Amino acid sequence: MPEPKIWQVLFVDDDSEFCESAKELEGEPVNDDGEQLHIETMTDFDDTLAALEKQRFDIIILDVRLTTGRVRQEDKGRDILESIKQKRFIPVIFYTAVPHLVQDLENQEKPLIRVVEKTETLSQVLKVIREILATGIPAINRALIRHLEVVQRDYMWGSVARHWEQYSDQSDYRALAYLLASRLAVSLSGPGIQQLAQDLGDPVGAAIVAGNVHPMQYYLLPPVDPSPLAGDLYQGKIGEQCGYWILLTPSCDMAHNKVEKALFALCEPLEEFDEYQHWSGSLPEPSNKEKKELEGLLTDNRRVSGGQPERYQYLPGALLVPDLVVDFQHLVALPRRELDTLERFASLDSPFAEALVCRFTRYFGRLGTPDLDTDYVLSQLSSKVTKIKVSEGSR
Repeated sequence: MPEPKIWQVLFVDDDSEFCESAKELEGEPVNDDGEQLHIETMTDFDDTLAALEKQRFDIIILDVRLTTGRVRQEDKGRDILESIKQKRFIPVIFYTAVPHLVQDLENQEKPLIRVVEKTETLSQVLKVIREILATGIPAINRALIRHLEVVQRDYMWGSVARHWEQYSDQSDYRALAYLLASRLAVSLSGPGIQQLAQDLGDPVGAAIVAGNVHPMQYYLLPPVDPSPLAGDLYQGKIGEQCGYWILLTPSCDMAHNKVEKALFALCEPLEEFDEYQHWSGSLPEPSNKEKKELEGLLTDNRRVSGGQPERYQYLPGALLVPDLVVDFQHLVALPRRELDTLERFASLDSPFAEALVCRFTRYFGRLGTPDLDTDYVLSQLSSKVTKIKVSEGSR
């Protein structure tokens, strides 16, 4: 079995005796897996900022009454927090006698910023540490940093160092940075996500390795590109209808401001579809037919009511995105200047955004033809086969 994790906690207080008492938290178990704390203390905030440059901590605990320059008393909490944010991401616990100076910060960013009044004992601090660790954020932070460092290590030693003669011929060494950045980007899709899932003990990791994807892999939350792109998800009111919408206008047209109106398709809640209602109404033991019909809506959509192939596209629920079904028959055009009236809250990631646009193109570009008389074709084929058998039997 692997050794239990040791979580690194930095305790900062300009009272050295208080720092010494914080050492009581050393070795304290934080969960049922036997994971413990290692406590490092500092009394100077400037030293703390320097330490954050060199060492990695999982949580930082600090007082508000620290020397941070000529800052108004009521601004000290924000000043300290902003200084930390400039260095790196790390959950913060303010352990302070003046909690009112930072209480609003906890209200805005809980559970990653917490406030404990100094009238409370260290047992309350330990309780809050456990709550932060239980969010999984410190574990995700560790796993992601470790993953990026492993990819960088393997690439630099396994490729760059080994083939330096070829790389050294490059007049622009920034090319190496582009290559490494591309490598890191690829590593965070597919194999990288699988590895992260396994490192975090994710029970869906096996399904991901088997070739499936987690619903969260569909999305970028919030959108990364500042310009609207095809596959962006919006929420708000268009005309008289309030709901969820997905942008279908080609990304290049949106980026170059070539459109006066943006084309949207309505995204209807999955719960409103008969396939879902029949399935959920028969739980806990839905029939095979009800299960197959819902699976048809969630996958190739060829068995949904109405019988039109590719009219619908299911979008799985994940965090801010509810379970939605795009209806390519329910289209609206919104003037480009009115886009700001909607909330753009997510983007479909590649290749799901491209697949959505291709599906929409196929649906509207389809050409209807009369149905083939299959009875006649089967009759003709039957006659041919019969003649062949008769001919072979007469030989």
